[in-house]
Amino acid sequence: MRVFIAEKPSLAAAIFKGLGGNTNDKKQGYYQKGTDIVTWCFGHLLSLKDPEDMDDKYKSWSLDTLPIPTQYPPQYKPRADSKKQLNTVLSLIKQAETIVAAGDPDPEGNYLIDEILTYCNNQKPVLRLLIADLNDEPVKKALANMQPNENFKHLTYKAMARAIADQIYGYNLTRAYTLKAREKGFDAVLNIGRVITTLIGMVNERTLANERHVKSFYYDVTGHMQINDQDITAKLQPHDDIDMDEKHRFISDHQVYLIQEAAKNETATITSIVTTHDKRPAPMPFNLSKLQIEASKKWGYKPKQTLDIVQSLYETHKLLTYPRSDNQFLSDAHLAHSASILTAIKHTDQTLSDCVDQAASTSTHKAFNAAKIEGHHAIIPTEKNGEHLSLTEQERNIYELVAKRFIALFYPASIREKTVVDIRVLERPYRATQTYVDSQGWEVIFKGEHIDEKNANPFDLKSLKEGSSGRCTTIDVVKKEAQPPKYFTDATLLKAMTEAAKFIKDPHLRKQLEAKDKNTKGENGSIGTEATRSGHIEKLGSLKKLITMTKEKGYKTQVYKTTPAGQQFCALLPEEIIMPDLSAIWEGNFDQIAKGHLSVPAFIKAVDSYITEQVNAVKTNGVNITLPDAVPCPVCQQGKLIRRKGKNGYFHACHRYPDCKTVFPDVKGKPNLSPTPKTPSSVKKSETEFCKQCGHPLIRRPSKKAGTFWWGCSGFPKCKVRFFDRDGKPDRDRGEL
Repeated sequence: MRVFIAEKPSLAAAIFKGLGGNTNDKKQGYYQKGTDIVTWCFGHLLSLKDPEDMDDKYKSWSLDTLPIPTQYPPQYKPRADSKKQLNTVLSLIKQAETIVAAGDPDPEGNYLIDEILTYCNNQKPVLRLLIADLNDEPVKKALANMQPNENFKHLTYKAMARAIADQIYGYNLTRAYTLKAREKGFDAVLNIGRVITTLIGMVNERTLANERHVKSFYYDVTGHMQINDQDITAKLQPHDDIDMDEKHRFISDHQVYLIQEAAKNETATITSIVTTHDKRPAPMPFNLSKLQIEASKKWGYKPKQTLDIVQSLYETHKLLTYPRSDNQFLSDAHLAHSASILTAIKHTDQTLSDCVDQAASTSTHKAFNAAKIEGHHAIIPTEKNGEHLSLTEQERNIYELVAKRFIALFYPASIREKTVVDIRVLERPYRATQTYVDSQGWEVIFKGEHIDEKNANPFDLKSLKEGSSGRCTTIDVVKKEAQPPKYFTDATLLKAMTEAAKFIKDPHLRKQLEAKDKNTKGENGSIGTEATRSGHIEKLGSLKKLITMTKEKGYKTQVYKTTPAGQQFCALLPEEIIMPDLSAIWEGNFDQIAKGHLSVPAFIKAVDSYITEQVNAVKTNGVNITLPDAVPCPVCQQGKLIRRKGKNGYFHACHRYPDCKTVFPDVKGKPNLSPTPKTPSSVKKSETEFCKQCGHPLIRRPSKKAGTFWWGCSGFPKCKVRFFDRDGKPDRDRGEL
């Protein structure tokens, strides 16, 4: 008997149909047709055991138990919400003769099936089924081409290494920083995670750069030349003897105004005229990040929102291929089936009918390169006709976006004629340019989306002659204010995650990370994965105490900023943690593990060594955190009052508890240092017994021990006079408590 274990129910249904089964014959947690059984997971059915699951001493947070060492090989435990299905899967594995691992075609898809097989100590043969398209024909083709699961073990190791390292990293650093911060009176948990903390750090760096931006100006310098009866407009080019900023903009008003004065009526000579024809091939098909970035720019879709839409088009409607792809290339098989795909597009989105009709029958685009495909290929439409499907507006938008990219591969390149004219005035270089579209090619599909800047000169620059001279009639100087670095949006944050090396200051490390993605278009020392990036950004937006998302003038979508608390949080941590350095290095290690060039134990050993170094540094140096709004404890004079939440709401207590047990009620987020004691209706102020210190009436109160009482001043907390009770009267003979 063969047991297929799919990553999710929709994939299980597609496999069962591919085996000739009828999905209406669904049983409790599986399908069966003859000796073939197809069961499913809901993503991960297991999770890594936490340190406290293996040793009770880790249940309490203590610096004495840090650093916590990594458990390897890892141990697993059932997820609370998946135990029923896990038991079904485990029961079927026991009955199987052969097992087929049918996770999604990526490292995580391998890992979530393999961890189940490890958990039950499976010794039976295992095959690997790779499905990136849930339509019948590709599923049947995949079923006919299964491989030994052993061939994919390094992809499992990659996902396993990431899970193990992220868990132990978060456990150790979160506990170490939180415990040391508590010594300073900071009572919140300082959650530290490899990727999310890096994202916070990147947002913080951009926030501070924007807020600390000093007003400055730069100057555009444009010359107007008259040569051979033609009026030519040309821009002054950067050169060494003029002060410039890092963007090569002129910043000295003194210099540019001297140039303006000196150049007037001086000789202007054409030194060079060059005309080229620029061929622009159609853009590559989408991977997930590129698709999320484009959807954010066009419609403001959140990354998670786009992923959900693509997932629906893949699983529910079967109109797109596997969505969590990091690849932008296609195979020869896609080219061979292109006619069917184009026909499906034409019927599914009839607004693209003319575009499909004008497409060529084949393509020489560089996207068709099977050698560039490892686990995934680019996201493209399937061969399914979706003419009668009811799609939402968002689903139609995403489908059209993906479909246009595929159609464009069957159009010729767009061609632009570019002419560059270089002119010298007083040995300073000026340049006039013009661009004309010779052939729109694939750009006809994207109407109005690829518009060139208007040419500054109304005549054809090719009509000029090299060596011709005339005069400079005027120089225009336009003063412009330099803008601060832009805040991150969803689109730019996603792009930053794919190009994390740009944020690393160490040139050696930056080059090392750039080399990691040298064969991956659009990636440059990336962090996160296609499957996790949208989740990280979603989580980032949920950290309300550290991150705000607001509308800003000049931005189409909300921007990310750190709050004052977020800025203080980043100031606590080493730069390598709040910037992409460490995270990108690990991604490089994961890549090496996937290729079989690095073992998981060797990687874990290095991780443990790094964590030990960081924890010991925190233990020794402490946490430099201040609490500007914290109120000193008025009783012990050493601690700070911390806002806490109890079963009856918020209150403020000294952070030195249990050494100091001072407590005050909360009023609008601040401690009420002069509270009015609540007097139960059954407890009344005495009309005959008064406090001799302040004159307030005394109150008889019940003690914890039944039938006993004590007396206290109603002027508490300013007056703390108390007495024992004797026969219903304050025992003044024994004195104050």
